Amino acid sequence: MKLPEWASREEIYNPGSDRDYFISRSLLRLVSILTALRSQGLRPARSIGAAPALLAVVFAIVLIVLARTTAFLWAVLAGELVLLCFQRGRQLRRALSAALAAALFCAVIVAPSFFLGNGRYAFLLPCKTFLTVTVLMLLQENLAWHELTGALRTFHVPSLVIFILDTTLRYITILGQEASDLLTALKLRSVGHNPDKQSAMGGVAGIMLQKSHQLSQDMYEAMCCRCFTGDYIAYDDGRKRLFSPATVLLILALLAYVYLFIRLEGVFS
Repeated sequence: MKLPEWASREEIYNPGSDRDYFISRSLLRLVSILTALRSQGLRPARSIGAAPALLAVVFAIVLIVLARTTAFLWAVLAGELVLLCFQRGRQLRRALSAALAAALFCAVIVAPSFFLGNGRYAFLLPCKTFLTVTVLMLLQENLAWHELTGALRTFHVPSLVIFILDTTLRYITILGQEASDLLTALKLRSVGHNPDKQSAMGGVAGIMLQKSHQLSQDMYEAMCCRCFTGDYIAYDDGRKRLFSPATVLLILALLAYVYLFIRLEGVFS
């Protein structure tokens, strides 16, 4: 059988060079966020309950913000360094990188105050930022997100608020995976030079909007089928670990910091 001329003719196609830096960076960023969310949700249960840990972090942040001298801040830094010594290398790197970046950003913002005669108080702001972000990163690196949302029931947070937070975190993971698949498909199908990159990314954004609407509609229909009345049952409220030895040690450490704050800051003097 003789092939037609158009089928047997050799064609040479040399696609022009193009840059997909934005697609690659967006894809890598999405993959890193998805990995962080999934690793946080699969963390093993700790010996300390989520509710006492969350309460201790809130009290620690309040004390750090109200501190007016560096003596108490040094004491808080010493306690955080002790906790950082028990973290793994990857967790330690994430916590310190986030805290140092936030402190550096705060230092850049308050830098003009050094020339206005307020250098002493301006120095406290980056230090407080570093300590606050560090204690939040320690909480985030050691407790799963479903434990943190479940611990909010201890503080009588409305069930609907907890349900919205928990559902939002779950759907961020689902939509992030969908966006990652779309960006991977776009990258694999991008051959040659594409002068209209905004149209391609607009298509991805439109598909994500439709997927989000579909997921929200499916969620609404599923809640109606299950006769959802607004009562959200937490996955783990941490009552079994509420009075563990680690929890008692955490409460004692928090009371010690309250005593140091009263003595060093001269609250009742």
